[in-house]
Amino acid sequence: MAAEKPWAKILVAVRDPGERKQIAIRKAARIASASGAAITLFHAFSRPQRSASEMALDPEVILRKVAKLRRDELLKLARSLRTAGLKVACEVVWDFPPAHAIVRQVLKSKPDLVVAESHRHSRVARWFLANSDWDLIRECPCPVWFVKQERFARKPLILTAIDPTHAHAKPSGLDEALLRSATAVTRLVGGRIAMIHVDPRGPRQLLNLRPTGKYPEQDVVPPKTMAAIERLGKRHGVAADACVVASGTPADVLTATTAEMKADLLVMGAISRSGLSHFHIGNTAEAVIDAVNCDVLIVKPRQFKTAVPRKPAHLPA
Repeated sequence: MAAEKPWAKILVAVRDPGERKQIAIRKAARIASASGAAITLFHAFSRPQRSASEMALDPEVILRKVAKLRRDELLKLARSLRTAGLKVACEVVWDFPPAHAIVRQVLKSKPDLVVAESHRHSRVARWFLANSDWDLIRECPCPVWFVKQERFARKPLILTAIDPTHAHAKPSGLDEALLRSATAVTRLVGGRIAMIHVDPRGPRQLLNLRPTGKYPEQDVVPPKTMAAIERLGKRHGVAADACVVASGTPADVLTATTAEMKADLLVMGAISRSGLSHFHIGNTAEAVIDAVNCDVLIVKPRQFKTAVPRKPAHLPA
């Protein structure tokens, strides 16, 4: 199987252009250096605060002032990237919520990859607050690389969560897309790929496919499933001893396994299930994104369509 084509256009979602430490930009720059991709630094703002001296100014004037300030900050961030030979553009928009602004920019400019810094949030925030990470998981049509760590390991381990049984209504072909993306990463930055399949039945335990092709007990994972995993691994050059099967709650198993294996990047899919509450859309990915310490690359099925409108609603000044 061929790997995904090297990413040619990368959109970096910049939460705060004035912040000193920009780990998403640094990670995107490393990817762009290896792939030759062009970078766009993108920032969306809303509800600009007026100072006492600006209360009498027209709202449009305030918006232009804020947009210029944020753009100047982005240009400052872009300077060092350009010095390193990277092609960098800067975009600032007035839009809300931020994740929807990012999706609208994706629909407009069609990047191959979005890179965004991920922040850990409490369970309370999960239920009561709008969160850009989770909104991007649900709605962004192109792959999203959530950055937790600033640097790549010398030989990164790319753990890819697959489901060859197509359980949980996972569309056929998504596993192939996940592994092509994982292969693209290894071709850009080196490292190796491991695969994990989680069966939600039974207590948590891990088993490796053995190089001899023998399967573990049938009451853990059926031989048919193990054979499908082995075939998938062979198609993508993943060694049998790097193919892991597990039982338990998917989010808990993936979180624990990334820590135990010291994975540097977890590649996983996220799908929408029509007719269900948005709290169930990509809920495993949403739980994992807060729990793991490694980066997470979210890949959508090819036929995915976002619910975010191309044009924003009226915004308050």
